[in-house]
Amino acid sequence: MNPYCFVITSFDKKPNLKDLQAKFETKSFEKPVQKIDFDKIYEKLVKPAILLAKMEPLIEHEESNFGSIQKTMYEKIIICEFCVADLTNTNPNAYYELGMRYAVRPYSTIPIIASSHFPLPFDVGFNRTFVYQVDQDFNLSNLEGDKKNLAKALKKAKKSRSTDSPLYDLVNGISFQNSVAHEKTDIFRDQVVYEKKIKDELAYARSFSNNDPSKTKALRIEAINDIVEKYKPLENVETAVLIDMMISYRNIEAFAEMMNFIEQLPRYVFETIMVQEQYAFVLNRNGGKKDPVDEVMIKKAEEVLKKLEEKEKASSETYGIWGRIHKDKFDRAYKQENMGEAKVHLKNALKYYKSGYEFDIRDAYPGVNYVTCLELSGDRQKARRLVPAVEYAVLSKMKKKEADYWDYATLLELAVIENNFSRAEEFYWEAKPLAVESWMFGTTKGNLDKIILFRKERGEDTTAIEKIAEKLS
Repeated sequence: MNPYCFVITSFDKKPNLKDLQAKFETKSFEKPVQKIDFDKIYEKLVKPAILLAKMEPLIEHEESNFGSIQKTMYEKIIICEFCVADLTNTNPNAYYELGMRYAVRPYSTIPIIASSHFPLPFDVGFNRTFVYQVDQDFNLSNLEGDKKNLAKALKKAKKSRSTDSPLYDLVNGISFQNSVAHEKTDIFRDQVVYEKKIKDELAYARSFSNNDPSKTKALRIEAINDIVEKYKPLENVETAVLIDMMISYRNIEAFAEMMNFIEQLPRYVFETIMVQEQYAFVLNRNGGKKDPVDEVMIKKAEEVLKKLEEKEKASSETYGIWGRIHKDKFDRAYKQENMGEAKVHLKNALKYYKSGYEFDIRDAYPGVNYVTCLELSGDRQKARRLVPAVEYAVLSKMKKKEADYWDYATLLELAVIENNFSRAEEFYWEAKPLAVESWMFGTTKGNLDKIILFRKERGEDTTAIEKIAEKLS
């Protein structure tokens, strides 16, 4: 599929401000003010050039009301991988939108301007800007040549991805890019403001309960499905809402519905790193739950992650999910007593968790899994050496953000690996009130059960760990 290229531009026919200025300066008002046909420029030059560059043009037409249309437009400006911004006629909206784009995207933005309106103001002018030729009547005077050259510039942006944002070029980047990858979905969900009404609806749907616990999950899925249907089409929904919908399915372990939802997302959202990582996660989860296991689905999950790596977009989260894929393969092979295969998968899980940990040592998720895999493989000395570093990552996160279940569950697991069972029990009691879903305890217990199993095979006493694992039942 071709990537999207968002177009920032004016619309319809607008008075040529240069012509208007000239008339005021010369006090010559015999002829009417010249009009610039921006729709024609888009249809004849910009759109064909984008298509020629093997991209898909995306444009958000002006609306009279200020509301969700503007919000989705801003999201497309931010999320689309490529962008063309026509700055002809010094339209303040276009400059504002370009500034927003430069604030969050280091590369792949191409400002363009008509030759009669060049040069640009200083703050934009130093940047590489594409100039398209117009005659005195504002007709496109070099249409075929400009079309080819603009397509060439877009192809170059696609290939080189060199920094073109003055903010990133001169100030060297900003905050969201520096967040721990594993936390980005939560950061996006928590910090992007959207309609409280929808947020509350989703929160209620996730926590819905009745007198029959066996029906709770089905009722929660139905409630989230109803919200999704209510706000369709999805391309008109804010990205923050879409992320919350996606994570709502994940929170209640509605993995089939989560995968189906992700596959319906608008492509400019679907192709973001965050969503691609979650897509790989859910493909692996669904593939592994099938009986027999759906190897095609799991392979597709790995292909998604491999593509991120090949495009140099992989993060600690990418490698953490990749490690999880091999950890699951290890579990299945071990249960089937295919010990040779199990060892290979454990080795691969170690490799990817290590990559994730080394990519960003602030991310405790691949860190704790790396330590656990070292414990399982018998390299306990190395595992224990790494425990303080991973523990520090968790404690640092807890200083900045209210602790959640996974923080204490991670500390519990690290304490077990260190044989500090009194601390492990303490972390259990901290974690317990935060385990809002029963499956959370199940995940932690699964990790402890593996440690117990492998320690027993080595002839070690596991009584203390078993007591803690029993609490998690």
